[in-house]
Amino acid sequence: MMCAMCKSKKPLKTTSVRAYRYKESRLDNVILHGVKESRCEACGEVYYSFGDIDKLHHLIAHHLIRKTEVLTGQEIRFLRKCLGFSSAAFAKLVGYELEHLSRVENGKHDVQKIFDHLVRMLVAKHLPDRDYNLRDLLLDGKAMKIKWLEFSLKGKDWKLDKAA
Repeated sequence: MMCAMCKSKKPLKTTSVRAYRYKESRLDNVILHGVKESRCEACGEVYYSFGDIDKLHHLIAHHLIRKTEVLTGQEIRFLRKCLGFSSAAFAKLVGYELEHLSRVENGKHDVQKIFDHLVRMLVAKHLPDRDYNLRDLLLDGKAMKIKWLEFSLKGKDWKLDKAA
């Protein structure tokens, strides 16, 4: 692989990252294992390989909608983007003013429980796997407490390591 920045012909030096905080998701509590880092020795540019990013995002979304606590604004933003909605389109869909949705996503307004449930239902309907029941999660208390999520890349698939 050639560096896209400096077009150096030298091959990039690739290593495995021990634990990668997935800041690109804009979630503070997601750690990835098995991520490959490729670095250009000529200019220092760094590239990361996350494997199938859609599968990773679906896996994160799957676990977010299973948590016991109300979703955070950051999680709402992640799930909205996972659904493929712009903030304007999502605000219109859920009946919020754009400014209010922005304040919720930025943590300036609390996430209301009814909005939390609506987002979970929209995401549950969208996800390709259907091995959960929102009734069980929301009504019967079978959800899990989640402070952070850790995933590992096994071959081409992402797997949950820890949810605590």
